[in-house]
Formats: sequence, structure tokens, C-alpha cells
Amino acid sequence: MRADSLDDPQLYSLPHPDDEGVLAAARDALITGASNVFIVGEEEFHIDACFLALYQQLKREPGLQLHRMMSPKVDDIVELFNTVLADLSIDEARNHQAQERHIIVMPDFGPNAGKEWMACESLVNTFPGANVGLLAFSTLDNHDASALQQLSLKARNKLMRLATMDQQAMERYLTECHDRGALTELLPALADSPWYELGITILGLTTSEAPKQSVSDYDDLMSKPPDETPEEPPDPSIAKDKGDEPAPASKVSRINWGALFARLTSLFIASLIALLSFSLVIAVAGALHPPIWSATEALITPWLDTLMGWLDRLLGYLPR
Repeated sequence: MRADSLDDPQLYSLPHPDDEGVLAAARDALITGASNVFIVGEEEFHIDACFLALYQQLKREPGLQLHRMMSPKVDDIVELFNTVLADLSIDEARNHQAQERHIIVMPDFGPNAGKEWMACESLVNTFPGANVGLLAFSTLDNHDASALQQLSLKARNKLMRLATMDQQAMERYLTECHDRGALTELLPALADSPWYELGITILGLTTSEAPKQSVSDYDDLMSKPPDETPEEPPDPSIAKDKGDEPAPASKVSRINWGALFARLTSLFIASLIALLSFSLVIAVAGALHPPIWSATEALITPWLDTLMGWLDRLLGYLPR
């Protein structure tokens, strides 16, 4: 595993001096220890900064596949496991280990995500051969202390807590953000914290001069993947040309003709056997007592004609 340099810009912008050690331990637990890692902290901006740094570091690790889920759902997690396990047998999924390591990353693990975490844990423990690990980030106020304690007691889980931000660490971090031109974007996340005034002071502004940004603006910014670049606006001329094109036809559900044909064939064979058996009984009875044959013929002829009509119509639906 490659150790990152202290000159790495992602590490250089970490809020607290102890964050580098926490992230190094998290990387080691995820990759070498094959553990699940849950990182918690008191400040939302602190969690966001550490997520971005660790995400960038993990992306550079060879043989590691990241799956980022902003709001994980159980169905999405099951679908992901089905994809990972598609090329493995049941025995391989339970007893062997895939060469490529998969990490499910949850950057904002909220208070209602416990069901998703348990679903992930269950699948990870049931199919260790899939070589899947979990990485989640959350603020402490999103979770009950007893729930975190129970999570940390499990053998494959590593609960890591970020250091508390103090005045000295915040001054250093906010000054670095100001030098990089990122402090203005960070301010909305500090609005409800004691560090807001410090940020304004470092910017050299008064409270009335502070940028009028909302926390939702900051949340939208942080919800983008670390390397995401904004899409270029569409060319008006191209948009005009495309507007003249007919809208694509809506998707129509496809019919599984193979399965349908097999079922119809089985139904036809069963009906034919029943019909032959009935005919045999009537033939024997007619030979023993001729009036039975005449009465039966008059009775079943209309039904037989109707049945043959239905059969012709049904065969007309089959592909030619």
C-alpha cells in the first residue's frame, strides 16, 4: 500500500493535525484488515473534508473498486451484491476471496440508515468471498451512543472518531481554506457553529458583509463526487435541431416467447392426451352399445368445433 506524502493537497487541507493518522488507519483497516470502517465526528464540515480526502486516496489504490452511495437503499445494496457475485459460485462466494476488493462508501450516514448498514453487514458476513467492505461517515449527533457501541463490538467493524476541533486547529484550517480560495464556500457549513465568526474575521469581513449563502448550497456542493465537473450548457442551435426530431417511442415490455411457447406446448399436449383418453372411452362404449356413440357424437361436435377455433386463434399469436 502506497503511503501518501505530507505534501499531498488532500492531506494538507485536512482540518485537524490528527486526521492524517485516522485516515491512514482507516485505509489499512479497509484494505489490509478487510474490515468495515465507520468514521464519526462532531462537525459536519470536518466529516466532509475527511471523506473527500480518503475517497481520493482510495481511488488511487490498485485492485480497489469504490461504490459511492449518497442515500443507500436495501434494494440498491442487494443489486450491487448480485453484480459482484455474478461471476462467483455459491462455494466461492462463501469460502474464497475475490481478487478485487470492493468498498461501499456512504458519505452521509444519517440516523435512519441503520437498516441499510445492517443489510450490508449481513451480506458481507454471509458472502466473504465477494471481498466487499463498508466505509461510512456521520456526525455524532445522528446516532445514539449505545448504537455506536454495539456497532464497534462486532469483530469486523472499526469505529473511528475524529479529534475535536479547537481554536488553534480551526485558525490553521480556515486560514488554509482562505489561501486556497475555499473559505467562502465553507462558511454556510459553519453558520450554526462557534467558528462562523472566526471565518468571517479571517476573510476580513463584518457580519453584514458576509456572503449570503444557504446551507443547502453547501450541501449541494458536497453531494457532488470529488472529481465531478459541471456539464457544458447545450448549444442552442443543437437544441433547436433536436427539437424538430420526434420524441423516442416509449419502451414496451418484452415478451419472453420461449417461456410462453413452452407453456402453450405443455397445455396443448395435456389437452390432447385428455381428448384421446375421452375418445377411447367413448369408442369402447359405442362398440358395446351403439346408441351411446350416436348421442355422444351429437353432443360433442359443437364443442369440438369451438375448441378447434380457439386453437387456431391461439396458434396465430405464436411467432412465425
